[in-house]
Amino acid sequence: MKNMIGKKFEVSGMVIEILSDQGEKWETLNNTTRETVYFDKKFLLNAIKLGKAEEIPVTDVNK
Repeated sequence: MKNMIGKKFEVSGMVIEILSDQGEKWETLNNTTRETVYFDKKFLLNAIKLGKAEEIPVTDVNK
């Protein structure tokens, strides 16, 4: 999953947007609280594979 920057995901009840690549982590913005959260890449990729995280299409502007 290259070029994840700018993509939005719903994970653990949060809507996050990936802002930048920080090596082993991604800097994300929690759109609910407007706080910066750092996610381990393995955690997020595994959550996506297991269906625990879901990408939000760009056309869905409400989230």
